Amino acid sequence: MIAIAILVVILFLIAGLLYTIQRYMGRMINEKEPGAIEPSFYQRKIKPVMAEWNPTIVTLVVIGLLVVVLGAWGYKYGMQEIGVQQGYAPDQPINYSHAMHAGTLKIDCQYCHSTASYSRHASIPSANTCMNCHKGVQLRDRYNGEVSPEIQKIYNAVGFDGQNGTYIEGYEQKPIKWVRIHNLPDLAYFNHSQHVAVGKVECQTCHGPIQEMEKVYQFSTLQMGWCINCHRERGVDVENNNYYEELHKDLKADGKTWISVAENGGLECAKCHY
Repeated sequence: MIAIAILVVILFLIAGLLYTIQRYMGRMINEKEPGAIEPSFYQRKIKPVMAEWNPTIVTLVVIGLLVVVLGAWGYKYGMQEIGVQQGYAPDQPINYSHAMHAGTLKIDCQYCHSTASYSRHASIPSANTCMNCHKGVQLRDRYNGEVSPEIQKIYNAVGFDGQNGTYIEGYEQKPIKWVRIHNLPDLAYFNHSQHVAVGKVECQTCHGPIQEMEKVYQFSTLQMGWCINCHRERGVDVENNNYYEELHKDLKADGKTWISVAENGGLECAKCHY
């Protein structure tokens, strides 16, 4: 963005320089041969009109237009660009395919992200979780009898000898440095367990068709407005949750059978910004 702005300024300077040279050359020719150069459209039509304008008013109008245009652009940029990483899909240290594991093999999300139902964070699966399957699953048939290069990266991290099927004694294990994709600002509080266990929200609601992704990317904007819209549209399961027993009685007394998260306090600032 900065490079584009610098380029635009340079182009304007070049245009101004060329215009100055053109005017100078035209003036020189007119001094030697008056009437040799036919007046331009600007000189014939626009300049006489502008000569009648009040320069102060014109200046204020131009400045006002620039403020409106640049202000609108800045507002749009601030709302849709700053801190918004929708579509962000970084390379990971291991090319893990969700399409294969969650899609084709139908492995439940919480098998790997095991703390999603009882913790604030969904957790990054440990290498031991991977090894539950990949002690035996090595895909040698696809790599001329050799262990899959991606599976070998797991072995290199934990110190596993795929040839002998044993852990290497005294091996200094190395962490797999996964790159975080979904990252909320520090000022926002989000609890996975409240949404997964209590709200019964499916992973795909926020993370998109994860079971189809060869390479994971951020599906949603994760902006505050996006969260608020969900709270306005999603209902609270008061009938099957003892926590809301009194609330459910009050709703039935009022002849209601449905209440949104927003109506149940889901729009209170302190819920997410405490």
